Amino acid sequence: MAVSELNEDTLDQICDLLENLQQTEKLKNKDIRILLDNIVRKYGGKGVNK
Repeated sequence: MAVSELNEDTLDQICDLLENLQQTEKLKNKDIRILLDNIVRKYGGKGVNK
């Protein structure tokens, strides 16, 4: 399944936001993993521990 242009833009925005929050020390890696896990589970996905 190809990723639509809209989905690519959304993914880029999410990555930028998470990186920005991490740099300002408002989010730690563990918090980011929890947030991403919640998002993917909402859409029927499964988070990966890396």
